[in-house]
Amino acid sequence: MLVSPSSPIVAFYTPRGRVFGKPLSDVKILGVLNSLTRAGGLESGMARAASQSLSEEVLPAKTIESLPYPIHVYGPDGTSVLVNEAMLVEYHCTDPAVVVGRYNVLSDPAVIATGRLHELRRAFQGETVYFHDIRVPLEDISERYGIRDFDVESVYQDITVFPILSEAGSVTHVVALLINRRVYRGKDEIERAKEFIETNWLERFDIHEAARAASLSKAYFTRLFKKHTGRTPYEYYVDCKISKLADKLLDTNVSISQAFAACNMKYNGNSARLFKRKMGVSPAAYRENLGPRTSGGYTVRVQVEETSRLPEALRTLRDEKELLAAVFDFFPYPIQIFSPDGTAVMINKAAIEMIGIRSEESHVGKYNVFEDPIVNELGAASKVRQVLSGKTVYLADFNASYRDMIRYFNVVDRDIETINSDIVCFPLKNAAGSVEFFAALFIFKRVYRGKEEIGRGRQYIETHLHEPFDGDKAAQAACLSRSHFARLFKKHMGVTPHQYYIDCKINQLKEKLLDTNLSIAQAFAACYMDYNSHSTKLFRKAVGMTPSDYRERYKVR
Repeated sequence: MLVSPSSPIVAFYTPRGRVFGKPLSDVKILGVLNSLTRAGGLESGMARAASQSLSEEVLPAKTIESLPYPIHVYGPDGTSVLVNEAMLVEYHCTDPAVVVGRYNVLSDPAVIATGRLHELRRAFQGETVYFHDIRVPLEDISERYGIRDFDVESVYQDITVFPILSEAGSVTHVVALLINRRVYRGKDEIERAKEFIETNWLERFDIHEAARAASLSKAYFTRLFKKHTGRTPYEYYVDCKISKLADKLLDTNVSISQAFAACNMKYNGNSARLFKRKMGVSPAAYRENLGPRTSGGYTVRVQVEETSRLPEALRTLRDEKELLAAVFDFFPYPIQIFSPDGTAVMINKAAIEMIGIRSEESHVGKYNVFEDPIVNELGAASKVRQVLSGKTVYLADFNASYRDMIRYFNVVDRDIETINSDIVCFPLKNAAGSVEFFAALFIFKRVYRGKEEIGRGRQYIETHLHEPFDGDKAAQAACLSRSHFARLFKKHMGVTPHQYYIDCKINQLKEKLLDTNLSIAQAFAACYMDYNSHSTKLFRKAVGMTPSDYRERYKVR
């Protein structure tokens, strides 16, 4: 593993605010600050700001804090200095003192063992470095830090490591962004059952229906579910209900009893005690405190004990905000921040460089995502609007025609036809828990250059891998004759359309072969390929080894 998951990813929480990478003493100080703020006893600028709306000055830092992907920040010597909430939640950790100021990514044995430390060092020399398909060493994390509640067997991530530079051009910090690309869990039957429970959490629990979704008998299903998740199916169902209820309690437009009713629960002594047993506080206290932050099912409570270091704590918080704002500025992927009506209020440098926006002035205050013709034509506007209710919205494989972007917006005319990206929209909430702004992160996956027809042809092939190759339909998607399409495709891509189709199938098969829940034959079948000598030779020709050798070399150990 590179960059961080071999380290525990951690942070502390106070009842009303998030604290990243602070020693316990500083967390206690912030507990004092919060308590005095509520009591009206602290008239500092920070205390007043805590009860006010978000200002544009704090938006960059707030965006990185709220980013739903894990972020780990290192000093120039590789020492951990900061993590965000998503990192904490992802790795079920609660004690920042274990990692911040102690863990060093450049001396981590798990990183060194990958043989790619020299690539990682380039980030500490000022380059942005990309690592694809890196396996997270869950066994190492579990063994080293005693984290036992991972509900996955293996995780593969794409990791982007980028530097933050001073005005003089020297590296002041290095940041790692981690995005899960493949998550392998336990038995497929359990995954189907979990999906059934999560989808039907609003209904009364029915063990027979859940077992039927897993295609197992009730008794065997219950034993298998407990083995893989550590909970009975009913306990899992209750946890889902309580999680939904906790979210609903933060909606101040409904009463507590209405929040329970919206989750198909009666508001009585039994249900209130159940909530308190799971969350550590009563429903009323949870709402009052805007929900104590939790990780891995463990609520972190902070006692107020120390006040002597308050000025240092305030200074540290200011420094953290500045560091998070720098992460926003140097972030290697486009980020845009919008007001609730959809108007852009802020963008980072990557948005200008990668999307082709001519200038900040030409975009901020003028572009509106809800009025974007491309967003509306692709039917994504209604999905994006869900972020206003506090949800995080994921748009996978969003294909935007660059020709349309040029036609509709003031972007630079470049040799790009289509941009394929994953987009995540997430809310930015003020101290009262209300959504005041929302942000959108664009993870560029593929940029189709050259002829627009080739971009359409590639897109057709990539979305029809489950079917036999059809050169006529691919050419039809490109609005060209088959012969002209084949010649043009080879000219721009360097391979024929059929070879491109084969390459995509092989890449898909490589991913399936790493899923040890599947036999090799099942992996082939999942990619709509026959497992025979011909397909084995095809794989070996492309990869340099047989499917069984590939699985043996790269399987989870």
